[in-house]
Amino acid sequence: MWRGLLLLLFLLVLAPQGVVFAGNLTDYADITVTAAGYVGTAPSNLTVTYISDYEVGLEWIPGTYNTTMVRVAYGRPVEDTDDGVEVYVGNATSTSFWTSNVGVVGPLYFRAFSQDKFGNWEPFGTTAEGDFMSMSFLFTILVVLGLVLFIAAFRWKDMLLSYAAALTWMAIGFWWIIGDISNFGLEDPWVQILVFIPFILSFTVLFRLMNTEIRHEAQGKSWTEMGAAPRESNPNRRLEYRDMLRKRIGGR
Repeated sequence: MWRGLLLLLFLLVLAPQGVVFAGNLTDYADITVTAAGYVGTAPSNLTVTYISDYEVGLEWIPGTYNTTMVRVAYGRPVEDTDDGVEVYVGNATSTSFWTSNVGVVGPLYFRAFSQDKFGNWEPFGTTAEGDFMSMSFLFTILVVLGLVLFIAAFRWKDMLLSYAAALTWMAIGFWWIIGDISNFGLEDPWVQILVFIPFILSFTVLFRLMNTEIRHEAQGKSWTEMGAAPRESNPNRRLEYRDMLRKRIGGR
């Protein structure tokens, strides 16, 4: 028995020893998971202003961080930060957008996004639409209307048509000067001369009307009457009414 125990102990001492590792201690993986999201607010109060047929003004209030990107799309809303055409990127609060005739290209859809300090763009943004009619187109319509009234006033020599033509041309002249809505800049000398034309046409209509009425007065004609002449009352009606009253009160 003792021989058997000694033999077993001897075999255990001579048996090869092994160690099992889950992995090599010198091999390891350093894994870092980083999740970055936008923290802040989008720009607000994005407004679109008509400046001219070819320029649109934009203003906004920046979000939490000052960096703002404005994008535009023609005829449809801007979907995301990669959609449409980039109008502006920076720290300002306003900019101008130059395009072809705003009355022809259709509605302009703008969208402003904010960027945080890590370079992340927030996905929502704020939107604004600019659907303008060309002021030059309206100005042209007014000029055509003025010409029609001017010709009609000379053709029919009517007082109301003359006043309408004169007021229309005065409105054109003042709108041209104050509004500066046409494509002709007022800084050019030849344009400043053209501005006098609406006022000349306006006074031409008025002076012609005045001259016509003066000649009518010299010929013994009265001013043009509006509407039909009033009907003359019966001169005997008053006497008939008096006789009727006398009968009712007893002949006194």
